[in-house]
Amino acid sequence: MQNIKYKDIAINYKYYLLGIILVLFQFAGYNVLTLSLLAISTYILFSFDVFINSIKTIPVFAIFITLSLSIGLVNIIFHDTTTKSLMMWGQFYFFAFMLLGVRNKMQLINTLKIFAYLIFIADVTSNLLLALGFNLPWTSFPPVRQGELFARFPGVKGNSLFSGSISFLAICFFSQENLKNKILKYFIFIIMLTNLLMASSFRYYVIFLAIFILNRYRLYNKRSLCYVYISFIFIIVVLTNLTTTISGSNNLRWQLWLHAISQIQNNPLTGIGFFYQDLNDFTVFSLHNLTLAGVTESTILALAICFGIPIALLFVLTIYNTLKKYKEYRIYSLELGIFYGLSLDLFWGGSLDNCFSLTIILLCLYIINYNGYIITKAKIYNQDERLHNNNTDIQ
Repeated sequence: MQNIKYKDIAINYKYYLLGIILVLFQFAGYNVLTLSLLAISTYILFSFDVFINSIKTIPVFAIFITLSLSIGLVNIIFHDTTTKSLMMWGQFYFFAFMLLGVRNKMQLINTLKIFAYLIFIADVTSNLLLALGFNLPWTSFPPVRQGELFARFPGVKGNSLFSGSISFLAICFFSQENLKNKILKYFIFIIMLTNLLMASSFRYYVIFLAIFILNRYRLYNKRSLCYVYISFIFIIVVLTNLTTTISGSNNLRWQLWLHAISQIQNNPLTGIGFFYQDLNDFTVFSLHNLTLAGVTESTILALAICFGIPIALLFVLTIYNTLKKYKEYRIYSLELGIFYGLSLDLFWGGSLDNCFSLTIILLCLYIINYNGYIITKAKIYNQDERLHNNNTDIQ
């Protein structure tokens, strides 16, 4: 028994090690040390057998990864590619491959939950100190964006998008906590929602509405799930278009979508290869500057620009196939809500440079498809057994 306990502790340390390295990688960025540590921490959790078995559960995504990587590499010959673009896409493919081989993906998510809480505490503390007028050496207010009255609170990383993202993840995790003290739970919720509001990440409120409907009306095991999902995308697109004259932010978003579509039309089948936006909170938000920075305000459109429409559709098909697996769940589970929300965000925003949220959405993608695959196989096996038994009885 003691040997088993020591083994379990050792395994837990491996997951915590990856969590620590992810946080370090998120804040320290790319350098020889962080890349080496990330490679080591993922390798010690990697199992080739698990990797092979996991590929069977996500065939369309595996094809997407293979083809998009191939197209990207070929396009390097014909199109200029920035170092940052190569790093961003390299990060995506690294996590996509390595996380497939993680033995216990749910345990890794539960470990990352702890780090999400810790980052959130640092984030909300930074925003509170800024609100009180303190000058902080690690962060400061960015310029006010076009169409907005106030500067967005940048959080501990000096990036309002990251502040909104970590607040969203913290709320998703915390909503599943069984805290007996309801007053304390509501108080913490208010703090989390306030921090999200301070980051001006209003798109996450739309996502929360989608997740609430998913959970409240048990859409995860109903046929209407995909229709509701598509309805949210349609409503956001229509509302963005209708409010372009009264919202500077939505007007920019609409113009960026149109610009992205025009770029896709230049290379609709094979795209332009590895390309990624070069943006920070201190970029002056104008249509000219944002288009020069490569901002699309839609990861789905960015995929079409990079690899062509067919490859982007493979990614959308991956989302659709994953949503179809929801029906195998009898009760709501954390991975359902996170994937539902973050995948929706990819249509009107999203980001690949946030390695923390990227890791979590990929883990949710793999867990949902694996569970759906296993349950489907079990159903087929049980049906075959019943048919065999019935035939035996007849004979």
